[in-house]
Amino acid sequence: MKQILLYFAAVILWQFSALAQSNNISLNLVYPTSNERLELTGKPFFLIGTIKPAGAKLKINESDAQVSDDGAFIGMAKIVLFKQDNKTLGKFVFDISTSTGNKEFEKVYNIKPPIQTFPSDSLAIDYNWPVLPVEDQTLVPGSNVKVEIKGTPGLQAHFTVDGINENFPMAETKIINNYNWENAVFGNGFTNNKDTVKGIYWGSFTIPVDLKNAIVTITLTSDSLGSIAEVARGKISSFNTAVPEIIQTKTFSNPLVGRYAPDKGYKLFLDGGINLLVTGKTGMWYQCQLASDETVYVPDSGAFVLLPGTAIPHASIYAMRTEDSAGFVSVNLGLTERCPYKIIEHSNPESIELLIYNVTSNIDWVYNNNSNLINQITWDQPKDGVLKVDISLNEKNQWGYSAGYEGNLLRLKIKKPAVRNSGIPFLTNQLKGRVIVLDPGHNPDTGALGPRGTEEKDVNLEISLQLKELLEDAGAKVYLTHTTNPLALKERKEKVNSFNPEISISIHNNAVPEGVNPLEHNGSSVYYYFPQALPLAKLVHKELLDNLQLNDFGLFWDNLYMTRIPESISILVEPAFMTIPDQEAQLLTYEFREKIAKAIFNAVKDFYKEYSQ
Repeated sequence: MKQILLYFAAVILWQFSALAQSNNISLNLVYPTSNERLELTGKPFFLIGTIKPAGAKLKINESDAQVSDDGAFIGMAKIVLFKQDNKTLGKFVFDISTSTGNKEFEKVYNIKPPIQTFPSDSLAIDYNWPVLPVEDQTLVPGSNVKVEIKGTPGLQAHFTVDGINENFPMAETKIINNYNWENAVFGNGFTNNKDTVKGIYWGSFTIPVDLKNAIVTITLTSDSLGSIAEVARGKISSFNTAVPEIIQTKTFSNPLVGRYAPDKGYKLFLDGGINLLVTGKTGMWYQCQLASDETVYVPDSGAFVLLPGTAIPHASIYAMRTEDSAGFVSVNLGLTERCPYKIIEHSNPESIELLIYNVTSNIDWVYNNNSNLINQITWDQPKDGVLKVDISLNEKNQWGYSAGYEGNLLRLKIKKPAVRNSGIPFLTNQLKGRVIVLDPGHNPDTGALGPRGTEEKDVNLEISLQLKELLEDAGAKVYLTHTTNPLALKERKEKVNSFNPEISISIHNNAVPEGVNPLEHNGSSVYYYFPQALPLAKLVHKELLDNLQLNDFGLFWDNLYMTRIPESISILVEPAFMTIPDQEAQLLTYEFREKIAKAIFNAVKDFYKEYSQ
């Protein structure tokens, strides 16, 4: 009897122990957050966070996660879809197991479904796909307007335009093996999703002379299912005025961006006070003429309309000359009015190409003031309204430039190369006296979060402070854009340039977008925009790989704000990944951050040895 009582007591104690152990099991999920709307791509999602107790194991939707000794984890798992209230949701089940028990946690998410082909047995329009035209457009007669809709596949389609007595045909097309851009950039490259989406209908029409707020109506027809029609939101008008419309760009702390098309790639940067001839408007974007066969798109928030009768913008230029000063050589161009311009850098040999629009050359005088920096200045008028100026340089590497107007005088200031410190070649300290700016990435935003909840902005600042100390110990003058006080991203370029540095480095740590497997794609990377920064970017990239011994995540040209600082040699570094538990743990140590700082320090030191003159 006594043995039986002892047995039952042991069982009860074991059950209480298991219950207590189960109550101590916890999950802190850092990503994805509960308000994320997850987009289905057919690929697993990555999830990061911490579990307790230390030493526990974790499965996410039956897939094993990688768990560090302290409970930080990263896992890849496919989401489980289910229906609730006629809505598709997704969930992850986290199964945490210990030697004495296990506990499950469930997280439910809203889902953004992938683009799919509609069933062919019902007549429908896909309102998750844009019905073009989406925005109001005012275009010159002869321009083409694209019309598009997605719906049931295998139909006949046409559209009508108010004011044009014609039915315009539409042809069905499809998307085949559409690739994922995240993987194209950060993953395995242009691997396709092996999907085919049907039921996309395209058409177009040419704008006649007189069209005013015309409505486009699209009709899809099936012999068996009937017809369905949809009116496009954007209305179409002819841009046909006897009085030219002229706008003038506003002045901002950062230059106004002129684009190749609405919301598309950067074409050039526009100073304030530049007049542009409007040739059309799409939504909130002005289409403006740069030359007879070239346009640029400007947001209407960046310009104001001038009075009717304002002259069509067009300038003349009579002379160019250089002006030598202590830190730079200025190429001055005397225009009769401010014009748009574009600066293009070339390497091997080093040169700068300057394109000026809405101008006709009358140049018969070019004066190069015996500058050692500039070898030769030549010019050409390759087409009507465009002046091309080529400036060849006597230097190993371009060190930065700035451009802007003083009245109607366009000044292109080209920074002179850093002067080599005197002494024994390759032994003299070339960092002494150099002006360098470090930008700790993020703040006020946190940046990426690690599984342990580490905020990227804090790690970036610590690395910046350690690098600052190394550079200052070598005699450099080092400034930070900010420390603990937040600084908005759009204010950082001005802050960098206030110190007139030779080099600026923005310091970050990385995370991949959803759709890319971070367990395969992680490590050290460096980013640049202007060719002048590529040699330094290469040196920093190599040093990071040699010193940190992480994967090579890549050397990228990237249109990042902190790399678009032409006044200095500007790069952005991402030494490690916040989202990988082991790399996050290393970033939390002084020793690993010191490795990062020393790698960047060595690269900067080698850059001055190689390229100072």
